[in-house]
Amino acid sequence: MARFQTYFTSLLALSMFACTGHHDVATVSSSISANLAASAAGTYTGHYSKGMMTLVINYISGNIASGYDIHKGLRRNLNGQVEQNSTKLTFVLKEPGGNPYDGTFFLTYDSATEKIIGKWVPTDSTKAHEGIVNLARMGTTNENDDLGEFLGNLGRLYFGEEGVCTLEYYPSKDENAQLITVKGSYEQIGDTVQIDWQRNDHTPALNMKLIRTKAVEETDSTSSTPRKLVGKGVEFEENNAG
Repeated sequence: MARFQTYFTSLLALSMFACTGHHDVATVSSSISANLAASAAGTYTGHYSKGMMTLVINYISGNIASGYDIHKGLRRNLNGQVEQNSTKLTFVLKEPGGNPYDGTFFLTYDSATEKIIGKWVPTDSTKAHEGIVNLARMGTTNENDDLGEFLGNLGRLYFGEEGVCTLEYYPSKDENAQLITVKGSYEQIGDTVQIDWQRNDHTPALNMKLIRTKAVEETDSTSSTPRKLVGKGVEFEENNAG
């Protein structure tokens, strides 16, 4: 009888092992394949919460990843960990922490769509709120490259790389006054330019929508009216000097 019980116990254990061994488990690896790492590296643009964001991933090795994000013209370095789950990568990337609005990104990269989705969680929840992140890889050609520099009643507006724009102005007509720079993130869709400014007391709104007008040639064909950006009670004229 004792021999039968021992045999039955062993058979039951083998049966349980066989059952559990047939469950499909996703393959998770902390060692990222070289091809997938190369695929994920690059620049992504899109939206965080209700604003615009640029994310750059420039280093993936082992389970370490780094890069930076740009939101409202403010650039923050990112460092953290990455894991591979089949054809996807999951990132946990932290901002430095020296800014009261720093936090941590929890992101997933899908190599099939070349998109990154996830969320950002603030370190200090009394300063900011958690937000959804939805980004897509930036193409090699970008409408934003066509903007350049404009001059207007708010100052000098320059559109640069990676979706960052700067507004420079003097607070008064005093020659000794110090030049002030306000940064923002922008997105161009057709002739509409949307700007999210960092906190400031100079622009009429922190979120501005400007419409770009086309250049108009004069009847004598020797001169033309430059393109303009208008909206929110402000006007900028394209600066073609130099």
